Amino acid sequence: MTTGTAARREWGWVIKRALVGLRWTGLAGLILLAVAGALVFGVSRPMLERLQQLEQEVRVLSAKTAGPGGKTSPPTQGGQLAGFYAFFPSTPALPDMLARMQRAARDNGLTLERGEYRMVRDAAFSLARYQMTLPVRGSYAQVRGFVNDVLDSVPAAALDEMTLKREHVAEPVLEARVRFTLFLGAQ
Repeated sequence: MTTGTAARREWGWVIKRALVGLRWTGLAGLILLAVAGALVFGVSRPMLERLQQLEQEVRVLSAKTAGPGGKTSPPTQGGQLAGFYAFFPSTPALPDMLARMQRAARDNGLTLERGEYRMVRDAAFSLARYQMTLPVRGSYAQVRGFVNDVLDSVPAAALDEMTLKREHVAEPVLEARVRFTLFLGAQ
């Protein structure tokens, strides 16, 4: 027998004897220690790698927004205001917004037959307002779905008023009057 084989057998015997001496509580502790180690390497390592990727993205974006000399300058009040007004679509985008509203009504099983439409321009207010009052008939779920879909698909829309009316308590169909305002930027 070689000395390497004998040494391995001896170490195996020492390990077996140590495990038997630990009993079940010691074995449970070793198992929990092994699980904790696996979690550290299995969970925290990918999270650290993701953190490094995000830090790299921050450095790249900071470099893109840096002004002369590599320093970022705080936005000016005029720049913030211009960014605010740039959010709002211009008047030529109105037909697209109305089509999205029509699609929202159709998707919720409602028809928009008639309504009141009014364009309001105020010299003191930089945005034009397109106000519309739409009468619809349907269930509460349909009307609410319509309103939610309009507000989701047309970010420049605001719900001004919603009036619900039902002739009888047991009647599932209600009459609703919904008033939206679409805010439009400069042309």
